[in-house]
Formats: sequence, structure tokens, C-alpha cells
Amino acid sequence: MKAWLDGKIVDEQDTHVSLLAHSFSRGSAIFEVVDIVSTQQGPALFGLSEHIDRFFNTAKFTYLDVPLNKEQLIQAVVETAKVNSVQSGAAKFFAYFPDIELKVVPATPNVSVAIFAVDFEEFGMDRAAFSAPMTVGISKHRKNHPESVPPHAKITGNYVNSYLSVMEVKKRGYQEALLLDTMGFVAEGPSSNAFFIKNHKILTPHLRAVLPGITRSAVIQVLREMNYVVEETDIRPDDIIDCDEAFFTSSVAGVHPVRSLEGRKIGENCPGPITTVLINKMKEIMDGNLTGFQKWLTPIR
Repeated sequence: MKAWLDGKIVDEQDTHVSLLAHSFSRGSAIFEVVDIVSTQQGPALFGLSEHIDRFFNTAKFTYLDVPLNKEQLIQAVVETAKVNSVQSGAAKFFAYFPDIELKVVPATPNVSVAIFAVDFEEFGMDRAAFSAPMTVGISKHRKNHPESVPPHAKITGNYVNSYLSVMEVKKRGYQEALLLDTMGFVAEGPSSNAFFIKNHKILTPHLRAVLPGITRSAVIQVLREMNYVVEETDIRPDDIIDCDEAFFTSSVAGVHPVRSLEGRKIGENCPGPITTVLINKMKEIMDGNLTGFQKWLTPIR
């Protein structure tokens, strides 16, 4: 596999840093993951522009000066996907402090950018398995308070929270975790946004303590254009234990139906009727067949 590193295409095995590098030992790297979908017009990156906007917002949160502008980064991501001949997979890119640092704040301002693009088939990965119905447990680990570490930023260090939550619920027999915020309201999944359907109304948490997901944004737009009511609100666990349907959204999994919550079955069928309609509509978008949504796709040519 080839990677893009600081302006050059290199072998993936040549992209490495010291274990004493600041971003490895302090968790200060920032990153994004972009879905690469197979459309009727060829492979394309879904929501690339929006992901890169969030990438630069994260850089501001973390006082990190990315040595590229938006257009340069778009071109680099497309180039990396193209050189790896990705048809269906994902691109992941980082900005990080590569130099050896022993203090909390890096003494040198050097920032590197690395971009990777992988085809799922090449790694024996089944895209359909990413979005299969799942069982969810509510983690005992709470989402970081928004005044401690910014939840709107994709910083590698933030994902220790996600790692702990998944490990904890897996030991209790669940596949995925749902995190609450420090006030006890529903926040999000470890790397996904959460939606709950009750009496034909779709509920999702405020962005106060959750990452503003790119797929979340697309899904809300699609649902509202189909005349469903989507309410961004505070949600208590008791509010959703008897919901009719539930699903998570993320870049790679897309719409990920929830089969049960804390061992309690959700709805009669999984995915439920509204979730099924949404999955089909999102597939139309990913195929490039839905008018008005082509802006979400960046062709790899």
C-alpha cells in the first residue's frame, strides 16, 4: 500500500515516528476517516469537503498548524486513493507532531501530514458486515465533559474514552457501546452518532457533547427531506429503552441498526421500517443516483 507523506507518495511501511514523538506519547495527533464508495460513475469519496472542514476546525482546537490549505489536502487525498486503486474502502489522514518531545507542549512547531487509502476487499473486509444489526450496552464510562477536552475535535487522545467504553460493554456481552455525558444524557457511540425512533419521531442528542458527524448531517438532511421529524434534544436512557427503532451513523458503517439496548429487544424487526427506508435512500446517494446529493461525492479520477 502507498501513502502520502508530506507531499510525497511513499510505501506505507516508511510512514513511522519515534515512540517518543509528541503525538504518539501525548495523543495530540488529529485525524479524519472518509468513506470511499463505489458509484455508477466510479469510486468517490463521500463528504470529503465536510471532513476536511472539520479537520481544520480540529486543528484550531488543538493549536496545530496544518501545512496545507483545503484544496491541497483534497487533491492529496484523491491522489492517495487513486494511486492505491481503491474502489470501495476508506481514506484516513493525520496531522501530527513527528519530533521527539519530552514536555507536554512541543518545543518545535513542525507538523507532518500523512494520508492512507485502503480497499476493503484487499484486506478481506466485508463492507456489509460493518452495518449489520448490533447489540448495544450503555457504558459506565462517561463522555468527556465539553469544557475539559473539546468533543467536536477528532484528536487521537479523545479515543481512549471510546476504547474503554467498548472494552467494558464487550465484557458484558454487547457488541457496541453507548456513552452518556456527564449530566446523564445520551451522548454518542464510541465512533458514531446515535438516533432513536419513537412514535415516528426521530431523536438525536444535541451537539453539545458529541462529535458533529458528517454522516449524521447527511442523514438528518435526508430524513427531513422525506418529511420525517428529526429533533435534536436531551435524551435520558429511560426515554429510549422502549423506542421503536434505533441506529448509529458513522463514516464507514453508514447507517448501523441497533438490535437491542442493554439486552432489551428494539422493535419487531431490525432494521425497522424507517431505518430500512433510510438505508435504501443512503444507498441511492452512495450510488450517485439521488438528485441534489451529488455534492456529497468527490470522484476519484
